[in-house]
Amino acid sequence: MKKWEIPLLDKKTVMALRDNYGLPVFTAILLTIRGIVEREDIERFFAYNRPLDDPFLIKDMDKAVERIRRAAVSYEKICIYGDYDCDGVTSSAILYSYLESVSANVIFYIPDRNSEGYGMNKAAVKKLKDDNVSLIITVDNGISAIDEINYANELGMEVIVTDHHKPLDILPKAVAVINPHRADETYDFKDYCGAGIALKLITALEGNELFIMENYSDLAALGTVADIVPLEKENRDIVKRGIFQLENSERPGIVKLLDKSGVSTVNAGSIGFKLGPRINAAGRLGSPYDALNMLLTEDPEVAEKKAELLNDLNSQRQHIENEIARQAEEILAADPLLSNNRVLVISSKGWNAGVIGIVSSRITEKYGKPSILISEDGDVCKASGRSVSGFSIVDAIFACSGYLEKYGGHPMAVGFSIKKENIAPFIRAINEYADKYDYMPLLSIKADTTLNPETIVLDMVEQLKEFEPFGCGNPKPVFVIKGATLDKITPVGNGNHLKLSISKNQARLNLMQFNMTAEEFPYLEGMNIDAAIQLEKNVYQGKESVSFIVKDIRIDSRIFDTEKAMMAVQDYELYRRGKFIAKKHNQCPTRDDFKVVYVYLLKNKRKIYSIDALSYEVDQMCSRLKEPQPSVGVFKLMIILDMMKELFLIDYKRVSDNLFITLRHTTGKTDIRASGILNKLKEDIKNAGKN
Repeated sequence: MKKWEIPLLDKKTVMALRDNYGLPVFTAILLTIRGIVEREDIERFFAYNRPLDDPFLIKDMDKAVERIRRAAVSYEKICIYGDYDCDGVTSSAILYSYLESVSANVIFYIPDRNSEGYGMNKAAVKKLKDDNVSLIITVDNGISAIDEINYANELGMEVIVTDHHKPLDILPKAVAVINPHRADETYDFKDYCGAGIALKLITALEGNELFIMENYSDLAALGTVADIVPLEKENRDIVKRGIFQLENSERPGIVKLLDKSGVSTVNAGSIGFKLGPRINAAGRLGSPYDALNMLLTEDPEVAEKKAELLNDLNSQRQHIENEIARQAEEILAADPLLSNNRVLVISSKGWNAGVIGIVSSRITEKYGKPSILISEDGDVCKASGRSVSGFSIVDAIFACSGYLEKYGGHPMAVGFSIKKENIAPFIRAINEYADKYDYMPLLSIKADTTLNPETIVLDMVEQLKEFEPFGCGNPKPVFVIKGATLDKITPVGNGNHLKLSISKNQARLNLMQFNMTAEEFPYLEGMNIDAAIQLEKNVYQGKESVSFIVKDIRIDSRIFDTEKAMMAVQDYELYRRGKFIAKKHNQCPTRDDFKVVYVYLLKNKRKIYSIDALSYEVDQMCSRLKEPQPSVGVFKLMIILDMMKELFLIDYKRVSDNLFITLRHTTGKTDIRASGILNKLKEDIKNAGKN
């Protein structure tokens, strides 16, 4: 289950946009929902080749430009100190290739993910000093390198920091610190990635924005999309123009990478899911220098070899990622106490530290909770985490920093190192921090508006194109169809996907639910549902039509309150961890409650193909139990299922709010009074009443 956020539509504003600017109603609806209603904002949103803001408005930009120009003219040795992810690699490529083009004496350095970790380190600084480097320019790192930059200063070197990560309470003692998140920064736009900052720097150095955008916006677009920063304002401008340059690229490495990754149409989606992961794969499993050299080379043969290598590394990455995800889910399934935590911290030996961040994203999406994966290799372990909107995971780890060695990140993503002996107390500490919330923020589907299926036409898909590029801050629109009937469930694509036939009034639609088998799908034919969908254009035998892609499905909101159910699941988890909310849940399951749930399971058996358990969604079960037994709410249902497992009536595992239940063969009657879980709940309620 996910929380669905469906904003109220201001119809007066929609009509005003239609009448004042001659916009189609559907376009006006989307602009209104996204708060783009003023003429200047509308023109900027749809503009192409709009001039960027003056880079010298960014604090310390003038200092950085003056020092770099002086170093270039005097032929001082400059080192671009980068990072091993796509943003760091593209940032390095931007600044290095520009400085090389103006005949500066420039080299680059990217630390090894495994042996050096993220950011500057003193051994690397000493190595650069021995190589006669006098000026280091960081890209996509450096804001927290207080000691390392002090060390560089002691060695007689100077440092310019360009970064976009959250600063510490003090800034490093560098010649210039370019970071929009500085506490004293007055520049309007804050959300650049490292590549965006590098682009602003070379624009200031060159003084000719048109030249810079024609030659470097492709690299900046790669870094911007891959680093998942908001595609708003200047980021949107950079990516729009960068996509055009990527489609018409003369860089051999880009041309070969597009070919090897099977990208025929460049957009934010193909960057985020095809190109970015391949560049990232070099830093995760191989060497980031392979990716950087691919972007820099002018030799088509070298470019092809590097692109093929990145493609192979990405395939290896996918295999390793899937295996780690499988192991992580097994750990959660084997430890109910761990899976009931508000922040899922999972650790194991043998996990590739370069991949655990991607797996953490998958775990968070699947379980609806912030997650952190820790690779336990060595005395000092490496960790990576992802969060849900509304819970700043970087603030959480800052609050637990006493257990950590090095740490940093964003509200939605963190990385840190931790001694093995501190993992257990860290898990307790971060969950104590999360327990301060009455309820944790819920994983959500953010819809744009509801649609009447009878009004959907192909022209709507054409209007959506004007809103591209889609991504963070400008997501692809999601629409909700409320109160439809699920008429038929049809497996397609060798059973790996589903075609869902739904109806509402006179409209009949076929929705596509990808990567879902019939056995895993928790809803039944004949149910009343709401569907969250995206619209795409389908072309078959020369005929164009609208395709409907499922993002999520829930029980009809007129029947069941999904958000309330998700809160009750959190209450259940708190109780199973020893924290009881007696005021909200002060009734024990009765034998009638128990019987209703068991009969429901018996009546809803289906033939099993690829998995060994039936799939049920909590909202689906509770909505169908509501009529025969209104007292069986979510909290009580979860307790009953635990009792059934305890009494050997079922086996089940829970993945967030999805239940995979196997009925066990039993004979005779079951006495629920034998349940230790039930007896403890009774005792807890009794004790709570005394307090």
